[in-house]
Amino acid sequence: MKREDLSPRLEREVESWSAKSYAALREELRQDYHAESKEEVEYHVEVELLENRDDYVHVLVSVCSPKARWSCYHPLSRSFLVYRDGRVDK
Repeated sequence: MKREDLSPRLEREVESWSAKSYAALREELRQDYHAESKEEVEYHVEVELLENRDDYVHVLVSVCSPKARWSCYHPLSRSFLVYRDGRVDK
């Protein structure tokens, strides 16, 4: 598996998580979120709440694949901010 194979998966996860509200993210990410894909090519997703502030949350999304040895050491990741007022900075 190549890095560019994981990139679309990361983008889908970022789109999905950044579409959630400030309150939903605070509630869902009280503990880190880990998941495995159900697709043909397995990959792991980790979502972490980096900052939990009164005015925004800062979220990190990472993906890696056990089929790509490099990705376990250097997962693809992106972060974004979701503000209480609904704004999103990606």
